[in-house]
Parts: sequence; structure tokens; C-alpha cells
Amino acid sequence: MRFLIAIGRALLGLAGLATFGLSVLALAAPMHWLLALVGAWDRLVLVIGFLGLLALWIARWKVLAVLQGMAVLALLFLNLRVPTELVATRHEAVSPAASQRLVWANVHDNRAALRALASLPEVRAAGVIGLGEVPGESDLAALFPSVTPVGPAQPRSATWGVETLGCRIIPAPELSIRPGRHFGLKAACPGFVLIVLHLQNPTRGRGEGLRQRDLELQALTQAVAQIEGPVVVMGDFNTTPSALPLYHMLQETGLKRVACGGAVAGTWRPIRWARTVMDDIPGLKVTIDHLLVRHVEVAACSVGPDIGSDHFPLIVTLGQSG
Repeated sequence: MRFLIAIGRALLGLAGLATFGLSVLALAAPMHWLLALVGAWDRLVLVIGFLGLLALWIARWKVLAVLQGMAVLALLFLNLRVPTELVATRHEAVSPAASQRLVWANVHDNRAALRALASLPEVRAAGVIGLGEVPGESDLAALFPSVTPVGPAQPRSATWGVETLGCRIIPAPELSIRPGRHFGLKAACPGFVLIVLHLQNPTRGRGEGLRQRDLELQALTQAVAQIEGPVVVMGDFNTTPSALPLYHMLQETGLKRVACGGAVAGTWRPIRWARTVMDDIPGLKVTIDHLLVRHVEVAACSVGPDIGSDHFPLIVTLGQSG
């Protein structure tokens, strides 16, 4: 019997050791492009870390249990440190003149997903729409007839398919870190300035993607700092809420992150999970699409339904002033 207990404790200890290694990788995620994949699943790693801590404690691997506990606390801190405003928030500042519906969606070059998005009732009632990875030759004006046309309504090659409808585009050379590539669009909307963006995927190019994404976040920080008054930033940041660069940007700009859909709602998942049991497990989706606001009331923000893309849309209602 003692032999079986010893074997059981050894197996639990080894399992706990594996979770400790995973926790350390997640903590090191900002340091390397490959580890960004681990960092993207930070909430799942946190749950696994707690289970590993329990396993190490039962196995009486006390030193590793203490180290695992420290790693779990560090992961918990990273997940809670970002200044976040839940939905139905109020900000003590100027607000848009009237309630407005905003929508963001990365359709991932999927024409069917773009049509599915346009068919949603919430989207048909929207006054401002931001899109990422729009397929070429898409007739956006025909797909979104309820949105007041202002300027071009075709996907822009210089932004890798980022487009916005319903607001007047403002030239923004500051939203670029290299020739021929703008990571976002800047627009003047009634009562606020809007930035719609799609940042670089950090897992591309053996470290180059991570470097470019962080440079884009720095450029975004400088761009927002130059804007006076209300600001709304929405898009695919390819950055999780716990990432250190996002935290620094929020600190320096005064932007607040709105937790659309609540604490466990995610906005991205592998497309192969669609309509499987994996798609229904809370916390497995990764939050990389964000809504950030400064001096703007947000009445509601939710994560929309599956439209056939690997990203889920954000549906935002800005509140009324006064």
C-alpha cells in the first residue's frame, strides 16, 4: 500500500513539475515569439497552474509547491493589473452627443464571414463599423447600406484590409512603422476620434513579428497622446489583456480597456474548433480584440456570435451625454 501511495505521489509531483514549467513559459512569453503562443492562453495556463500547485502539495514536493505558488500569484497579477472598465461604465468627461452603435470584426479574408456579419441585426443598426482583413474587391457600401457613406468604402491594401465606415477618414502617417504598411486608420466621428487597427501577429518571423507588434503599440501610444478629447480605439491588437506592452500603453495614454462580454469572454479561437465541444468551454477563447476608450461613455459592449471567422465581433453601444 505504501508503495502505491509513493508511486501516486511521484506521478502527481511530475504532473505538478510539468505545470510549473508551463507557468514559467507563460511568464516568459513577452521575451520570445514562440512563447507568445503560450502567453496567449494565459487564463488557461493559470487554471492549470492552480491544479499543478494542488498536485505538488499533495505529493509533498514542498519546495516546488512554494515556487509554483509564486508563479501562480505572478500569473494572477499579470491577469489583473490591466486597468479595465466593465460594460455599462461611465466616465467623468465629454461623451458622444447621442448613443451610437459601433462594431468591430476581423473577418480574416472570408467573404462568407463578411456577409454573415452584415446580416446580424445588431450590425444593421450600427452607425460605425470597423473591419479587419477585408477581402479585396468587397463592396462594403452594398453590404452595409445603413451606414452613412463617408469617403472610400473599399478595403485598403496599405492597411492589410483594415477599413472603417461611418466616419471621416483623417490622414494618419503616425499609424505606421514601415513604408507601405499602416496598421490602422484614424477617423473623425461625431463627438470622438476613432482609431481602427490590426497589429502584427507576434508569432511571425522568428521574433520579428513580436518586435514589430511592440513597435506598433509604441506608435499607437504616441498617436493617442497627441489627440485631445474623447478617443475610441478598437481592433485586433494581437495582444492579450495581461501583456506588458498593452499595460504600458494604457498607463501612458489614459485609455481604459472595456471588458466586452465579461471576464471570461474571448474573441479568438482556432477555426477548427468551430461547432465543437472546445468552442463551448468558457475561458478557452483568447482575448486579442479590444475596445479602448478615453473620455467616452460605454453603455454596453458584448462579444458577438460566430460569423465563420476565427475572430468574434465586438458590438459596442456608446452612451448618451448628460
